[in-house]
Amino acid sequence: FQDTDPIQVELAALLGSSDPADSGNTWQEMSVEPGRLFFVGDPKQSIYRFRRADIATFLDAQERFAEPAPLFLSCNFRTAPAVLAWINHVFAELIQAYPASQPEYRALDPARNVAPEHDRGVVLLGVEPHEDDGIAASELRVREAADVAAIARAAVAEAWPVYDQLTEEWRPARLGDICILLPARTSLGYLEQALGGAGIPYRAETSSLVYSSREIRDLLMTLRAVDDSSNTLALVSALRSSVFGCGDDDLFTFHVVHGGRWNVAAPVPADLADDHPVALAMRFLARLHRDRVWSTPSELLEQIVRERSVIEVGALTGRFRDVARRVRFLVDQARAYTDAVGGTLRDYLAWAEMQGAEGARVVESVVPETDDDAVRIMTIHGAKGLEFPIVVCSGMTTQAQVASRGVDVLFPPAGGYQVKMVKGVQTAEFELYKPIDEQMGFHEKLRMLYVACTRARDHLVVSVHRKVRNLNPADRPHWTHAELLWEATEHARWTQLGETATGDRARVVDDAGVPEPGLAPDVWQAEYDRAHDRGNQRGFVSATALAHRLDLPVVEPVIEPVIEPVIEIDPGLAKDARDLELPPWNKGRYGTAIGRAVHATLQTVYLATGTGVEATAAAQAAAEGVLGHEEMIVALVRAALASPAVTRAAARRYWRETYVAVPFEGITLEGYVDLVFRDDDGLVVVDYKTDAVDAGTRAERITHYRIQAAAYALAIAEATGEPVVRAVLSFLDPKGATEVEFAGAELATAVAEVRTLLAAERDHPSPRPPLVPSDA
Repeated sequence: FQDTDPIQVELAALLGSSDPADSGNTWQEMSVEPGRLFFVGDPKQSIYRFRRADIATFLDAQERFAEPAPLFLSCNFRTAPAVLAWINHVFAELIQAYPASQPEYRALDPARNVAPEHDRGVVLLGVEPHEDDGIAASELRVREAADVAAIARAAVAEAWPVYDQLTEEWRPARLGDICILLPARTSLGYLEQALGGAGIPYRAETSSLVYSSREIRDLLMTLRAVDDSSNTLALVSALRSSVFGCGDDDLFTFHVVHGGRWNVAAPVPADLADDHPVALAMRFLARLHRDRVWSTPSELLEQIVRERSVIEVGALTGRFRDVARRVRFLVDQARAYTDAVGGTLRDYLAWAEMQGAEGARVVESVVPETDDDAVRIMTIHGAKGLEFPIVVCSGMTTQAQVASRGVDVLFPPAGGYQVKMVKGVQTAEFELYKPIDEQMGFHEKLRMLYVACTRARDHLVVSVHRKVRNLNPADRPHWTHAELLWEATEHARWTQLGETATGDRARVVDDAGVPEPGLAPDVWQAEYDRAHDRGNQRGFVSATALAHRLDLPVVEPVIEPVIEPVIEIDPGLAKDARDLELPPWNKGRYGTAIGRAVHATLQTVYLATGTGVEATAAAQAAAEGVLGHEEMIVALVRAALASPAVTRAAARRYWRETYVAVPFEGITLEGYVDLVFRDDDGLVVVDYKTDAVDAGTRAERITHYRIQAAAYALAIAEATGEPVVRAVLSFLDPKGATEVEFAGAELATAVAEVRTLLAAERDHPSPRPPLVPSDA
């Protein structure tokens, strides 16, 4: 109930009332019948005030529904007794009852009575304050991050015992048992650098942290350069990022030596080498800039990720899986945004900027890789409701009370709202309620620290890194989180990083920020080559792509005379391999707009009669943006419906637009089959073609189409266990369809060639594009 807002309370009270007149009352005035409504909640965990789940609502409800007397659940089944004792001591000091703003602290009773051997209780980092004169906040975060990395490494090296809830036994800690909780994203970059320098794998599991990570910031910066050709800062930042890897010397050569302009729409200097890194990058960005009007943000992101090898570059950081997961998340979120909102690339970038803003409270957790042993990083809001064997509370160097930025909205207890847009532009009573709001915000920060500490099961590590300064108790809202926790820790049991066996608490300087020695160059190169070969091993191939691998002399097939087309249309319905990279709900066909419309109509209309073909064709023409070509689409569809293969299929059991994927000894063959039907002697595969070509060109294309049709036949036969007796290519023309059939020995020969091509594709995949691809 601590997460409930006023509207939800009102709904609950209405459900508990039988009086129709209550629809006009406040929830406090409603006549809720006894026994119809009860609440379960912990007011100390009320931390969602940013969405109006205010502690005042909880306290009001507790007073309004005081009968019968509340029951207090104090037994804690999660946390080790020593850790719980520290939490009780510290937060009994920090959380003091205050009307409508803070509940009283009720101590928790431990239910666990088994403690690990060498129980450390609570470990504090940065016990001694930093005495450096004028130490910068950034340096303080660097030192805190180094200690956090050191304690993560020590927990594994020293085999801290954690209780396995599955086996009900104690075992040594793993990196995956550690979760680092942050109150804000300010210190994330320092933490990532320290963990990376210590060689500790990690993953940021809350989406708000993902948007603050380096890889995602680089991708979004690249999109900003694509969107706005006048954004010089975004362009230069993108060029210097890992997406393009241009050095300052490259930028100097481009801009100063050759006079290049910082504008993606401007031509690249003619006297600059074609393979210059900046030239390659500018041509790539110029292409995306032209395509941005027609492409969705997710499509642009996918192009950048694929063609700039963003995920592969992540392997060089030693965090390949984490980078891959973050990039997948960003692309999926961009696709979901477009599906839900639409809008332009600039709209998406504005939305993405809000997701990464410091004031944003995005708590959607990113699903982790279950078999990846890595330290987890989450915001405290994102960790609410979860628990971890080892919790490290980091990012404690920030002030508890931080001035709000941008638009500030207050909700006074009496109702309504007060707003401040910018300095001097605000509602009349904003300043009257601002002190109350600040006090409630500070009290919530204390509860947020409580939530963080109570996520721990076996071990709790708390950073108290702070400067030396005189603290005024009257100014506690402006103390840092570390200062608040340290002042409340007096007389509580705790240990320290590097504490000696005698209990001395002298600070131990750790070398966690220094990377361990790397591999010898020849060993590193050998490991890199092996990893490259494994990563370059092709996992799947589409039937269309397999046909394009073929390099055979043209064989003239025996076909009926070609009907001259009335009008030339684009080649259509060639299944594109990139389509297979999309999620199932987005899989479909790429090709010309007319070809797509023809194919979509053939997926829908009744094959036996063609009923509704005109209406369906008109709808598909509108969907594909080819209004005015309805007659052409109808003519091609009717040509297919009148063809011998489709006529025969219509009288039998058939399946349209069938996706098939079959593994063949290490490589998966997949693709879409236009039409499959069960004939008297076996299955028949039909593939529509809208190519408007002469007989000679058609004969050349049949060389590839023969392999494509045979690949479909092989995949269908393997997937169903039934023989495919014929594969039919149906070339559609407004005047009729021309069919080319492969059967018997000819089909068997083609299927054998497909198997040979699959083996070659598996053993000798085409080389991956270089990290800096050519303009082509």
